[in-house]
Amino acid sequence: MTLYDTIGAHSGDDAPTLRRAYLAQVRRSHPDVGPPTERAMREAKMRELNAAWAVLSDEDRRANYDDTLTSSGGGSFSAGRSGAATPPRPQRPFRPLHPDDDDTGWREESDAGVPGTAIHPLLQFVPVGFGLAAVLTLLASFVTHQDRLVGLAVVFGFLAGVAFLLVPLLAMLAGARAENSSSRR
Repeated sequence: MTLYDTIGAHSGDDAPTLRRAYLAQVRRSHPDVGPPTERAMREAKMRELNAAWAVLSDEDRRANYDDTLTSSGGGSFSAGRSGAATPPRPQRPFRPLHPDDDDTGWREESDAGVPGTAIHPLLQFVPVGFGLAAVLTLLASFVTHQDRLVGLAVVFGFLAGVAFLLVPLLAMLAGARAENSSSRR
């Protein structure tokens, strides 16, 4: 079953036709419309519809999806409602998304290795490590009734705060340095 089948449309349909088909399915499948006994089933159907619409409503994502359909043999070109066959689109490599993109909260994986675009993964754990050390030391001081461990917990807490501030600053400085070195070339 394709995403087009999910919303009740065909791959050759234009955007307004896809939207009408999607909205018709939403009206039929909405959880508030049917009896309470079917609510869970209707909620699952709505999740499917929304996931399909998220892909088919975006032109680029739809083009990538159509490319995967034609390349995987999941469907040869089917005739749309207009009767015209959909020509194959040129192949574009599918690139997974990464959680640092500017506008959507994701960026393409191909940008992940660019210097200055992300903090080294191990550096992200430095503040967490000091914070955990502070908490564990404080707990140990309460359990063992040793007041001198409280001072050590304060030191670890201070180091966690400093690391929390320094790690992003160092990443920003490294990114600026990488930009300057690339602009000189």
